[in-house]
Amino acid sequence: MLKGLGYTPVVAFEKHCRNYRCSTGGRSMLATLVRVPKIGCTFTEVRTLVDEHESQVASGDVRAVPGELGIEEKALTAEGCTDAVAASRQG
Repeated sequence: MLKGLGYTPVVAFEKHCRNYRCSTGGRSMLATLVRVPKIGCTFTEVRTLVDEHESQVASGDVRAVPGELGIEEKALTAEGCTDAVAASRQG
């Protein structure tokens, strides 16, 4: 469909995802473990749905989840796996 609209692929890769439901601060969360074989990396993505007025509080709750999983703060990044794959191809 996208090709039919004139879009061309920029990056393509395989990823394996496993979703887990959890809650922090009384908020329902979705934690996704994403393995990207192409670059040998594993990412953990944490998401929740919020109203616009509670986004700042929800952000703090989302940022608490990696600590609860034992992930050190220095390992955190805002980089997505698509960006990581694109960067690996450039370097």
